[in-house]
Amino acid sequence: MPDQAEKLRHLVGRTYTGPMPHQARRIAFLSGKGGVGKTSLAVNISLAMARLGHKTILVDCDLGLANADVLLGIQPRTTLDRVLTKNGDPRNAVVVMPSGLWLLPGAGMILPQEAVDTGRLEHVLQVLDADVDFILMDGGAGIDEGVQHVASLADEVVIVAAPESASTLNAYRLIKVILENRRDLPVRLVVNRAHNDFAARHTANRLASAVNKFLSTEPEFIGWVPSDPIVEQAARERRPFVEKYPGSMPSRAIISLANRILQPPAGPPEAA
Repeated sequence: MPDQAEKLRHLVGRTYTGPMPHQARRIAFLSGKGGVGKTSLAVNISLAMARLGHKTILVDCDLGLANADVLLGIQPRTTLDRVLTKNGDPRNAVVVMPSGLWLLPGAGMILPQEAVDTGRLEHVLQVLDADVDFILMDGGAGIDEGVQHVASLADEVVIVAAPESASTLNAYRLIKVILENRRDLPVRLVVNRAHNDFAARHTANRLASAVNKFLSTEPEFIGWVPSDPIVEQAARERRPFVEKYPGSMPSRAIISLANRILQPPAGPPEAA
């Protein structure tokens, strides 16, 4: 029997046809499997973008397993699931960080029982649209309907993968599902927890080759973040590592990725 989080993801994701017109760029961070550091990257990149002077909000769309607030060291008054189920004003749930980053926290520990209107997540993004330049959405891991729904609302997706074979395989499956629903959606790729540049590029090339061969397009590889114990140390202290260890290699990689993401995606090359 599906748990409450699965029911909520299903209700949020079903019978949706596409995003409404909007101004702020919507960027969804997704991964084919959990444990690859997707939320950590979304948190640190959004923080870096805000510090660069861009009006940025991070919307934690991982209903049921949200933890962006944990990594930022805050205790939210209310969360996205309550906004969705109670038809609330999302601006009342927004937390403004000292860095200038806005956060709309994800699901709380206990999910409400009320049914979710299928257009509510789109409505939430529309309400926030006029106030920011960038809406970063941290989606769930995997390829369920909730993840697909988040991708359907985005202008582009950033797929986070790790060098492990299982991560690469699941990233391919996720890209396949995304492109089956929206062929024109730009897909960008970040390799996380790589030991060196060779390992990162080997992972990216292996995934791009599979996507090129079977889907006749390629994700845009925009960079990688090195494996480093300071990332887990910062998480234990509930601090973003780009803030706690600004001079570290992972933090420098985050700044590079933030600047890359600020640039529009490259057009997907067609396979020969």
